[in-house]
Amino acid sequence: MRSSRFLLLTILATGAFYIAGFVALGGSFPTVQSSGEEIVGWFSQNGENARIYAWTAAFLSLGLAIFGGQVASLLPKPNRYIFLSGVLGFAITAQVQAWIWAGLALRPEGLNPAAARTIFDIAAYWGPLVNGSTATMAAAFAVLGLDETPIIPRWLTWLSMIFFIEQVIETVTVFGKNGFIAPGGAMNVYLGGFIGFLWVAGVTRWAIRQINEASGSAE
Repeated sequence: MRSSRFLLLTILATGAFYIAGFVALGGSFPTVQSSGEEIVGWFSQNGENARIYAWTAAFLSLGLAIFGGQVASLLPKPNRYIFLSGVLGFAITAQVQAWIWAGLALRPEGLNPAAARTIFDIAAYWGPLVNGSTATMAAAFAVLGLDETPIIPRWLTWLSMIFFIEQVIETVTVFGKNGFIAPGGAMNVYLGGFIGFLWVAGVTRWAIRQINEASGSAE
């Protein structure tokens, strides 16, 4: 299979697993504003959903690793290593957060509400902390468009800068306790997720063109 097609299929499958994980959780999953009793109740009634979410996270990490390796190979040093470290940081953070959810879902009937609340709060901080990894990914690309002979097009440079700035600002969710800036809340999941999807789509488009041009030159 041609490398560019494999990259496209990989990122589409990865995005599908990412969306499927949140669909599995439904719209009533607990947040940092939920009480310990509400968290225990949700995991007691939705344990299977939480395990499906954790299952999708495993394939999300697989897809991110493949995506990161393919794209990193197109970047110059040291940007390729900076970008890849950001991708791996994202994948590892997603795995840790998901396995905590799966652990809470295993024997929810024996959970102490206060303990459940503390464990859940730890998992919720994946949101502000993963911003360090995503900002690293964006920065590795943004600087490539600022040289006298830019490697990436201007539109991807601006998109990378917007994504970087938004992700840096989003780290304020580490101080949030409720509402839009709560850890693992709307700013992390929806705003950051939307801009992140646009950026990944832009990087994929650029990468596919680079792979196709390299293949054409080799023929």
